Amino acid sequence: MISSYCMLPCNVYHNENHEVNQMKYLTLRNGWYIYNRRVPNCYKEFDTRQRIRIALNTKCEKVAMKQLLIVNDEVENYWKLLVKEQETHSIDKYKRLVTTAKQLGFTYVPSSKLTEIPWEDFLSRFLSLKNHIHQKELVQAIAGTDDQRQLPLSEALERFWRYSKPLLITKTPNQQRIWKNSRKKAVNNFIKQVGDKNIFEITNLDMIALRDWWLERVQTDNIKPDTVNKDFTHLKGILETVNTHEQLDMDIDVIFKNIYLKEDNVSTRLPFETDFIINELLNENNLKGIEDEAKYILYAMAETGARPIELLNLYGDDIFLNEDIPHIHIRPRKGYSLKTKDSQRKIPLVGYALKAFRKYPNGFSRYRDKSSQFSHYINAFLLENKLRPTLDHTLYSLRHSFQDRLTEHEIPDRIQCQLMGHSFKAKGRIAYGKGASLKHLCEVMRRIKLLNNNC
Repeated sequence: MISSYCMLPCNVYHNENHEVNQMKYLTLRNGWYIYNRRVPNCYKEFDTRQRIRIALNTKCEKVAMKQLLIVNDEVENYWKLLVKEQETHSIDKYKRLVTTAKQLGFTYVPSSKLTEIPWEDFLSRFLSLKNHIHQKELVQAIAGTDDQRQLPLSEALERFWRYSKPLLITKTPNQQRIWKNSRKKAVNNFIKQVGDKNIFEITNLDMIALRDWWLERVQTDNIKPDTVNKDFTHLKGILETVNTHEQLDMDIDVIFKNIYLKEDNVSTRLPFETDFIINELLNENNLKGIEDEAKYILYAMAETGARPIELLNLYGDDIFLNEDIPHIHIRPRKGYSLKTKDSQRKIPLVGYALKAFRKYPNGFSRYRDKSSQFSHYINAFLLENKLRPTLDHTLYSLRHSFQDRLTEHEIPDRIQCQLMGHSFKAKGRIAYGKGASLKHLCEVMRRIKLLNNNC
């Protein structure tokens, strides 16, 4: 039974000395101010942490005092809410289970994941249970519980706003709007590419997937690496703030390891070497397990150098297999526009590309209008199967490899632009005439093709 005094805030005196009383919760560590308060006895049943430590992110005592008042009110309101709803601080339960499992010689695993652990570990846990069968928390530590930590990224952002109020004190309304919008954008980009994941399940692979998406935009839309890195910094800051304020014990640095873009790496736009494409990337033995349509899209992109979105938005009436010169016609249609007017073009089909479109003569319906999801899937598959020499090699690198093959065979700039979908005028040249014929383009494609067959 909870005594009535527990329903009231502890150690708070609502008078003129209220601010003075709260000064004792202010601690200076390495020049930075921290909110540091012991959990009052009347709340220990609901919040078993010894102390609450929250970084105030300032070295200025005046600013720290303003932030302290806000943070302390939020902490006290949180405790009162726990009492009102008769709930406990759930993160602590999880941490107790983790600690108990370690003391018993196990790594804590939620019950839903027990089927994924090695058989020897599962058997060891089963045998250990008989010694603790009547001790509920020990059983949960050994065999897991479905009471996992759940905090979607979107909800973490809402908590971040609360914890960040002190940072906005000195900002104008317009500065606050800009500050918030940049962080909303970072979260929305992650959710769009990866999903609204539980933050406890976010991994470095998720960040690599987001990085891959950004790399494509850097290479196609001339976005600066600094813009990308700011997005990652905002995302990391959100996770770090929530992690610190709620003492979640997440390793944020591991999640963001080797994620930030370097200016020199991006400007290089690394292509795959031709030998690597033929012998490794498109080797059937290395593509075991890949989704079938995805494999043939990979074939088509490697051979034609077309943008993923261009290939994925082809329909049957854009694919001409029964003509004297089989080819595809990349063109706009209702509800779909090309990057530029120069992107509209015809590309003769040879080698792997002809093989791909013979298999899928009506286009790739599974991934139509889903270029981001496709790129995410392919880049993850290539990474997991060690088919990316570096993280700077992505699906889009195949387009750069195609450009390199054109250059190596000394194909004239005008034809290179025609096949790539680039503007010849952008190179400072005047485009006279209609350009190369389909027959001429076919001869070029045969000279640079990857698959040495009769196509």
